[in-house]
Amino acid sequence: MHLSYLFNLPQTWLLQIYFFIAQATPTPTSTSTPQPPPTTAIDIKYLQEQIQFLQDSHSRLNNSFTAFLTAIGLLVTIVGVVSTIFFKQSIKEAQQMIKTEVETRLQSSVSTIVGKQVDNLKQILDREEILGNISIDYILPEDEVLTVDDYPAEYLLLAQRDFKDTRILDASKKIKIISDIVVLDLVNYQLVSDAEKSGKQENEINALIQERAAYQIDKIVKVLPKQTIIIVYIRPGKQRIKAIDELPNKPNVKYYASANTPINLMGTVVDSAYVADARKKI
Repeated sequence: MHLSYLFNLPQTWLLQIYFFIAQATPTPTSTSTPQPPPTTAIDIKYLQEQIQFLQDSHSRLNNSFTAFLTAIGLLVTIVGVVSTIFFKQSIKEAQQMIKTEVETRLQSSVSTIVGKQVDNLKQILDREEILGNISIDYILPEDEVLTVDDYPAEYLLLAQRDFKDTRILDASKKIKIISDIVVLDLVNYQLVSDAEKSGKQENEINALIQERAAYQIDKIVKVLPKQTIIIVYIRPGKQRIKAIDELPNKPNVKYYASANTPINLMGTVVDSAYVADARKKI
């Protein structure tokens, strides 16, 4: 039996069904006179014949499909025999060869994925190692000495990072900056007290903020080493702080940044650490 014949069996039956229905359906003519509808007995007999025909077709289809599966099994057996004769390999050996190939490819894929993950972890460790080479000075410009209980939460967060050194400077004394990065905290330091804001217009309060922010920034810039990055932590509201925009004009300010939220501050300090590390290597 040819396989092509097996594949064409279902199509042949469909054609037989089509021709049977076509022959069973009367062809109307333009000159024919109306005929009375067929009787119920004839309808039932006709339907019974249709059902019997479909049942017989279904049975033949099942037999043909079984023969098709048998032919496929025979084909697989023949391929195995031919493989044994011409390539001197049994089916078991062929299966082992396929298994070995799959395992090899799988191992290669896994090695590639693991290698990429290792590279990613190495990059993370390299970035963390950079932080370990950078020191941070934190300045809260209070006139009184700060106790540990007075330390801002932002400073404590920075101290938890693996920087080389993180220290809060005593702004009540003469400031000496020796770090790679200095943070000037004008958020936890109140530039304009609530008592001063009472009875003043918004433009008057904004003018005080601009004036006092400029004073504190200039005070740090005067003692800022040229290699140190300055970060101004401030929440100016709707206005911009002019003193920050003017920092590039200061002769000893090479790199600067600003932040207005704790998360923004943490990210800015870490980014500045990478800049400071790169600057050291120039």
